[in-house]
Amino acid sequence: MTDNGDKDTDQQGNLPPKRSGVPLVGSAVSFARDPYAFYEDLATYGDIVRFSMGSTDMAAVLHPRNIKEVLVEAFDKYRKPADAGGVDILSEGLLLSDGEQWQQQRKRLQPLFYQDRIETYAETMGTYAAASAEEWAASDGPVDLTEVTSTYTLRVLGKTLFGIEAEKHRQAIRAGAEAIRERSSESPVSVDIPEWLPTPRNRRYKQGIAELETVIDELLSDQPDGAGGEDLLSLLVAAMDSDDEGPTEREIRSQLVTFLFAGHETSATALTWALYELGRKPEVAGRLRNEVDDVVDGSHAEVLDLPALEYTEQVIQETLRRYPPAAAIFRETDTDVLLGDYQLPADTYLVLPQFYVHTDDRWWDDPLVFDPSRWDDISEPPGDRPEYAYFPFGGGPRHCIGMRFAQMELKLALATIVRHCHIDHEYETVDIDIGSTVSPPRRLRYGSNGESHP
Repeated sequence: MTDNGDKDTDQQGNLPPKRSGVPLVGSAVSFARDPYAFYEDLATYGDIVRFSMGSTDMAAVLHPRNIKEVLVEAFDKYRKPADAGGVDILSEGLLLSDGEQWQQQRKRLQPLFYQDRIETYAETMGTYAAASAEEWAASDGPVDLTEVTSTYTLRVLGKTLFGIEAEKHRQAIRAGAEAIRERSSESPVSVDIPEWLPTPRNRRYKQGIAELETVIDELLSDQPDGAGGEDLLSLLVAAMDSDDEGPTEREIRSQLVTFLFAGHETSATALTWALYELGRKPEVAGRLRNEVDDVVDGSHAEVLDLPALEYTEQVIQETLRRYPPAAAIFRETDTDVLLGDYQLPADTYLVLPQFYVHTDDRWWDDPLVFDPSRWDDISEPPGDRPEYAYFPFGGGPRHCIGMRFAQMELKLALATIVRHCHIDHEYETVDIDIGSTVSPPRRLRYGSNGESHP
């Protein structure tokens, strides 16, 4: 077969149609060349389509009604893939655990993310955003937005969930986060390469993980016995000490890495994209600035300001539509299942690609255009379209536990930054890197015309 998109007409009963690919690498070359074009081609086969990536046979689920079935209506028939995306250090954390282990973790950690608890974090989020914006505005030259947004979200994460000043660990955490992002973004063809081979990518991964593990070692060694704190680490250690069924040290380490990585990387990337769009859309920036000036009185947005920051919310929602924090969700079938009109055998590897569904022109007008006004109807998703045409935080019982945390952080941060800065840059467009996250392919440098406000 050649990687020319020819349909495999052998349906093998009621299996979904299959896109052909190059022997050994499957569709990996087409996906790497242009992920959007690749999924547009997949969609010509139907709403559930089989294909291969390297040695991995997969099925893409492209219609919101089928996505809802996988995530919500029949979620217990699908499990998290066991391969951990080639990142073993995350395998026992909330992101990748499954079954009873996941249920126990979710129940244990959920109180940290109750709405009333999250609202206590608002002051930290706003204060740190104001301090960061003032630093950017005072800069003599352009700032590396990837770096400054990740520094901000890491400060917030450290203070609110870990009870630490994360600044001293920033370099090590960022090295680990970049190693995880690169490894989890690799195609299955790359992941098939043994980890023991001293390739440049394998060396970078091992070095980054080693730096991150030094942070975990320090956090665990600094935890006093019987501390009784309410932060994430104290809660996990207390559960290990008091409950025979509590987490093992390996699980705690995996959990800490999960939150250090996912808890700041995705929010930083979303904030980067929002500011990128403000820099190229003066009409959006102007409307947002007018709202913030009308609503926010002090140096930073506060929790009581949130209901009135309606257009700010629209900008965030549109950012998460166009650039969802995770590019795709992955599942495997536990047993033979019926999904839509097709039978899927046990152990079928499914991909639910937010980045594509969020830009499918069946559900969105001018889908590649950044237009917050499409959210004037503030329902999710707005207007007459299926519910799971928009699912930036997943859905069902396994929706992102940090969803409310991230939404509030982004809203407070964006309003506060706009309060202090005009964002300037010369990028008309930038490419989009589709990996584990939807990221700029290179670091973006922005100017900031600072305007101090009381």
